[in-house]
Amino acid sequence: MIPNSIPDEQSCILLLEKYNTPNHIIMHSRKVWEVGRLIGNKVRGQCEMDMDLLRASCLLHDIGKYPSIVSGKKYHDVIGEQILLGEGLPSVGNIIVQHVILRSDVTLKVAEEHVLFYADKRVVHDSVVSLDDRFLYLIDTYGKTAEAVKRLMEMKQETKRVEDAIFAMIDFSPEQLTQLIS
Repeated sequence: MIPNSIPDEQSCILLLEKYNTPNHIIMHSRKVWEVGRLIGNKVRGQCEMDMDLLRASCLLHDIGKYPSIVSGKKYHDVIGEQILLGEGLPSVGNIIVQHVILRSDVTLKVAEEHVLFYADKRVVHDSVVSLDDRFLYLIDTYGKTAEAVKRLMEMKQETKRVEDAIFAMIDFSPEQLTQLIS
């Protein structure tokens, strides 16, 4: 791969396989890309949106998840960024590191990291769900302490801010997303 090029879909899947990504995570990532593609295509008339970068970021956002589980280290987003830096893909790494904690302000402009962040929050496994359902799943899965639940509720508020910014630009509602993807 040419350093800092944007991999196509097949190259993304090969990278996921290289890092032993289980099929259920690949299926999740494909569904996140489906959501991201729909939203990205709708917003790009009103803001700059590199659809190739968005595609690679959606497909590769969880590349650090399995290595994180195997190593027992937290922060699969940071591990994913490190993997992509090592693969010569810093622009993709810069987007995927933000799929858990955003580093940029959506009120300034909607960018690829916001679409990925939001799309990921609308997918449980390989199903598109409401934000409420996604966060119920996250709390049930990861909310083992009061502090963890607090962080997840803050993430939900951030996701709602991103949702508001995105859907102010497009011609369907967040509630319609499930029907448009299914």
